Amino acid sequence: MKSKLILTLAFLFILKVGHSQSEVADFIRAGKDDATKLIQAYLNPYALALGDGLNNCWYNSAATHKLFGMDLAINVSAIMIPSSGQAFNVNEIGLSNNTRLISGGPIAPTVAGAEEDGPRMGVYLDNREVVTFNTPQGTGFDMVPVPMAQLTLGVLPKTDLSIRYVPELSFDDDEIKVGMIGGGLKHNFKESLPFLKHLPFDASVYLNFSTIDASGDLMFGADEYDFEQGISVQNNYIQDDNQQLKFKTQTFGYGLIVSKKLSVLTVYASAGNNKSQTDIDLKGSYPFIEDGEAINEVVIYGETDPVQLDFEASNLSLSAGLRLKLAFFSLYGSVNKSEYTSYNAGISLGFR
Repeated sequence: MKSKLILTLAFLFILKVGHSQSEVADFIRAGKDDATKLIQAYLNPYALALGDGLNNCWYNSAATHKLFGMDLAINVSAIMIPSSGQAFNVNEIGLSNNTRLISGGPIAPTVAGAEEDGPRMGVYLDNREVVTFNTPQGTGFDMVPVPMAQLTLGVLPKTDLSIRYVPELSFDDDEIKVGMIGGGLKHNFKESLPFLKHLPFDASVYLNFSTIDASGDLMFGADEYDFEQGISVQNNYIQDDNQQLKFKTQTFGYGLIVSKKLSVLTVYASAGNNKSQTDIDLKGSYPFIEDGEAINEVVIYGETDPVQLDFEASNLSLSAGLRLKLAFFSLYGSVNKSEYTSYNAGISLGFR
C-alpha cells in the first residue's frame, strides 16, 4: 500500500508528516524492539518540526487589542529541516544482532530525506538470514509547511485571548482523521509598571498551548514478508483490518515579546521557551516472526499495539519580524529559531 499519509486540517492546517503509511510499517520486519528504534529515527524530524510549527505565529505585536477588539489571522510557518535531520546511521541507533546491515552503507534517509531506497538490512533468527528489506525512501521534502488560522479577542484590559480550533475532520474515505485545539494569552504589562510606562515601545508576556490528534489507516500483513529460499513458514497471524498510525502532539510556549510601532510599520521580537511532546503509535495487531520448532522454520504470530514512541523537545525560542498595517488588514513576516529554523508569513483582518 503506497498511499500518502497527509495530515490535513482543511484550509486551516496542512502538514505533510510522512509518505507511505505501509512503508513506515515495513520496519516491522526487523522485530518489535528494532522496529521501534528504526521508526523513531525515521520519523524524528517531522515530529520535532510539528512541535515547532504549532508553537509559531501566535503573535505579531506586543500591543494588545482594546476591549472586544478582534482580528482573524491566517498564516503559514515553513519549518526547515537541516541536513542533519535528513538521514540517520543504522549502526548508531542500537539495533540488536538480529537486524544487520547487508549492503548500501549505513546511512538511511529519514522521512525528510532523499527519495531513494535506504540500505539493505537482513533479519536473522538463530544466526541465519530469513528475510531482507530496504529501509524506506524519504519524501524529498525537507521543509514542513504548517498553515494555521486563529481568532484573537481583547477580553480584558491589556489582555488578548487567541483561539485555534478544528473539529475532527476525515479525508480519503475516512482513512485519515485530524483534529486540533489551541489557545494563547498575551498581556501587555508595560503600562502597569511606573518605571516602564513612558518607554517608547510595547512589552508583553505570552503563553500558548495546542494539541493535535491524527490517525492514518495502515495495511501490513504476513504477505509483506519476502522470505529467503529454503525457509518454511507457519502462519499463525490473523489479519487485522484496523491497523492505524496515530499521532498526538502537545505543545506549550511562553515568553516575552516587545514591539515598536513606526507609522504603518511595527517591528517585533520575542524570546521564550517552546516545549513539545509527540506520541506516535502503531495501533492494531501486526505480524512478527520467530523461530519455529523445525529446522529452517519461521512462525508468524500477531502482536497488538507493538510500537509506542515519544518525541520530546524543550528549546529556547527566538523570533524577529515586521508587520505592515494597510487599511483594515495587516501583512507580517518573521524568522524563528527553536529546534529548527522557521520562516513565517501571514495576513490578519480586524480592528484593535
